[in-house]
Amino acid sequence: MGREFGVERTSENGLAVVRVRGEIDLLTADALRDELCNALRTAPTVMVDLAEVGFLDSTGVRSLFDAYRCAADLGHRLYVRDAQQWVAKVLAVTGVGKLLTPPDL
Repeated sequence: MGREFGVERTSENGLAVVRVRGEIDLLTADALRDELCNALRTAPTVMVDLAEVGFLDSTGVRSLFDAYRCAADLGHRLYVRDAQQWVAKVLAVTGVGKLLTPPDL
């Protein structure tokens, strides 16, 4: 997994999918939050693909939670998928993973 941060928005099975790569930390968390909130303004359901994210710190967790609140304010839904190793553990320990788990998983 590369460390360079990037975000790509696509569509998949009627969902907006935001694929994130690199590290989500103090330097990138605000950009992620903004991208997710922008995606939520245009789509009722946004899936965040974290398969290529190798690091997530507390500011990254906060950006995901802030995007979750943005979704709730709009009456939309935000989910995450494919969190790996350390990222999955951080999401589980903080409870944010459970909050953002799609209902069919």
